[in-house]
Amino acid sequence: MPSPRTLLLSLPALWVAVASPAPAAAQPDDVTSYAIVVGSNDGGPGQDTLRYAEDDARRVATVLRELGGYARDHVRMVLAPTPDTLRDAIDDVAADLERDQAAGRRSLVFFYYSGHARASGLSLGDDEVALTDLRASLTALPSTVTIVVLDACQSGAITRVKGAEATADFSYNSRAGLDAAGFAVMASSSESELSQESDFLRGSYFTHHLLVGLRGGGDRDQDGRVSLDEAYQYAYDQTLIATAATSVGRQHVSLEVDLQGEGDLALTYPEAADATLRLDAELAGDVLVERMPAEAVLAEVHKIAGEGFDVAVPAGKYRVLIRTAAAIHSCAVTVKSGGTTTVDASACEELALVEGTSKGGGAAAILHPWQVELSASLGGGVSDAYTATLDDFGYRQDGVRGALAIAVHRRIAPHLAVGGRLSRLSSETWSRETELEPLEFSVTSYAATALGRAEAATANDRNLAWVELGLGLTLARDRFEDEMDVVDVGNHLWGHLTAGVGVTHYFAAGFGLGLDARYLYAPTLDNEFDDPDTMDVGGLFVGLTLDFRP
Repeated sequence: MPSPRTLLLSLPALWVAVASPAPAAAQPDDVTSYAIVVGSNDGGPGQDTLRYAEDDARRVATVLRELGGYARDHVRMVLAPTPDTLRDAIDDVAADLERDQAAGRRSLVFFYYSGHARASGLSLGDDEVALTDLRASLTALPSTVTIVVLDACQSGAITRVKGAEATADFSYNSRAGLDAAGFAVMASSSESELSQESDFLRGSYFTHHLLVGLRGGGDRDQDGRVSLDEAYQYAYDQTLIATAATSVGRQHVSLEVDLQGEGDLALTYPEAADATLRLDAELAGDVLVERMPAEAVLAEVHKIAGEGFDVAVPAGKYRVLIRTAAAIHSCAVTVKSGGTTTVDASACEELALVEGTSKGGGAAAILHPWQVELSASLGGGVSDAYTATLDDFGYRQDGVRGALAIAVHRRIAPHLAVGGRLSRLSSETWSRETELEPLEFSVTSYAATALGRAEAATANDRNLAWVELGLGLTLARDRFEDEMDVVDVGNHLWGHLTAGVGVTHYFAAGFGLGLDARYLYAPTLDNEFDDPDTMDVGGLFVGLTLDFRP
């Protein structure tokens, strides 16, 4: 398994509450499903800002629409909420439920929250919603069944493990009846454990593996639906495996159940998916499924030989990476709508394993979409008509030419990135001796550049080569001091073009060293004398870079 870097998240749990008995007049087919999906990255004072809580909420909403039988307009997204917007969303659903109840229709509510929390409640920026208040609001909903998922830390403090009492049918999306009342809690960490986000998965461990289970990974009996018990068992196993190697430590998912029903509560129906990606029983190893071209990790599983694995996915292009003890295979797969596409390992490209990649570098670093680049270069200073005029007047150039820059890139396709760079270009000085003080003329330049970059990794995924093009604005600031120490300063703004090439070697977790060469064409500084000309403050720069892929 990969060893993703981690961040603290704060309170993951799956809380299933059945709020009220089904109305006697309701028919089995009269079931309406609603979802309130909440994501909050901002934990407020004293807590780090999360990276992926709101993205996790979007993924949950997608799975509910695709595989849970929820109408699009019945899934309410609440991102970066305040207590008021959260209460408003619950009140809106309550109004819909009252209309359903009056019409004799049964209803189901799925509530999901990903974000920060403390033992007392959910942390929404500077505000807090008490867990007791949230629970009271949700259990008061006039629904037949209410399912609540809280993804944050130390949620095990409100759970205990017990079994389900099976007495009546409990399959809601199959319209087989919702005659049940009860309570259940699935928590992704115990009372003393912290839940974690993964930069590699770009989401929380618990939510990621829960969603993989709901997409079909948890369907142990292959009946085309994933039950509460199956989702719990899959999330428990995969979350424990994934967090065993992290610095924060293991997460143990727990389940508290107090349900009245016959059989398991079905949460999703992968058999109804638009398309299915299948891994054959013979295939074995650590498998990563990425949706292209965004390189979004859709599933990460440890595949055992002898067991098949199906995951419900939207139709589209995917890359499947299969790692064994001997090699990594990269498989390009196009999943078509309305059927099952099987990954053919024999048709995949084999990549060499790199010793020590579990400690950093390698494919995980190169494939990460964000990159921060620091560079120091020598060069610049074009000889042109402007500098020739300075030479004619007896000025002598002093100092070392060079540049310092910081750049940020984001990959938008497998071999294409876009970004920007801020640079301090050469600060050049010319001087001429006089009978009094020397005449001194200096130019300091700055550049802001928008960039497009094409990238290609070597076979071992530790070296990256790139070429880039860019355009932007240059600010040249000139300063002239005469023999009487009188100073005149001017600012000049104009556009520029740039092109560059470089190579980077990744030697540790997300860190790389590189060489680059860039040419900047920046005719910016005007000479307003009788024979006007323009100084090009750019030139050829060659230097070193330090790369970081967070």
